Amino acid sequence: MHDHLEATSTQGQPSNFGLSNSSDHGTFQVRGLPRQTHLDRIYLNGLHTLLPFWITNLTDADMTISMSDTLGGSVKFHTQNPNWDAVPGAVRETYVQVVAGEETTLVCSAATQKDFSEVFNQLNGTESVRVGAHETVEVVLLFLATQRTDATPAHSRRPSLGQVSNSAPSSVAEELVAARQTYGFQTSACAVWLRTDEDGYQVDLRASFCRSVLEMDPPTSRIYLDDCVIGRLYEREFRVRNASANRSGLGHGGSGGHGAAGDTAAGERRAGRGGTGRAFERV
Repeated sequence: MHDHLEATSTQGQPSNFGLSNSSDHGTFQVRGLPRQTHLDRIYLNGLHTLLPFWITNLTDADMTISMSDTLGGSVKFHTQNPNWDAVPGAVRETYVQVVAGEETTLVCSAATQKDFSEVFNQLNGTESVRVGAHETVEVVLLFLATQRTDATPAHSRRPSLGQVSNSAPSSVAEELVAARQTYGFQTSACAVWLRTDEDGYQVDLRASFCRSVLEMDPPTSRIYLDDCVIGRLYEREFRVRNASANRSGLGHGGSGGHGAAGDTAAGERRAGRGGTGRAFERV
């Protein structure tokens, strides 16, 4: 059964709202969570990534849908999440980027999630949701990237959470946002199940995440030195911040250092220890 992208209006909703699939026996419909889902640009920073989806009861009777996964602790579900509930409609519309392909790639806005409080995301998840006849409910899937490695048979088609994959980053992940570089990509996968007593819906969920996130201020991916005269030395100040949950080796021109999570790093040998860096160029 293939993922179906409808021409349905998504006004006030993320782009993934237009993705819809029916359950195995057609008693309920799932929007926003395709059967082959790839979550891209996830960061190993100790923060959850929020992905909203919707379940519609297509029958004349109420139903209870159980929700589970094979990761245990890294995926959970909220029927109400204060962070997501506070996002205005105009921002929701641009929250999810959809890239169609053999599997559907979803990229959740990192800029929007910067305003989220992780305290709310730490609240206990729910294992089931009650959906009235012909009713639609919104559910938020929360994914937390970790370095934990689960035991997985060697012949498994995909690695388990935290198991390093030797495959190259996806094309979406390679399209680096200006002023943000990511290193150490890992790929993890699991199954997510939505079930009633008589019907079911399975999602093959894959996530690509990186272990280090570096942000540059001013926000640019390149440093330009304009109007230079031959024989003179020029400089431009910049700051690099380690935005991940890990210490990172930072440097330039062969020099480097180790920055703690959240540190602002200098561009010289002081990288990762705070301060203002300078790019030098002799012409």
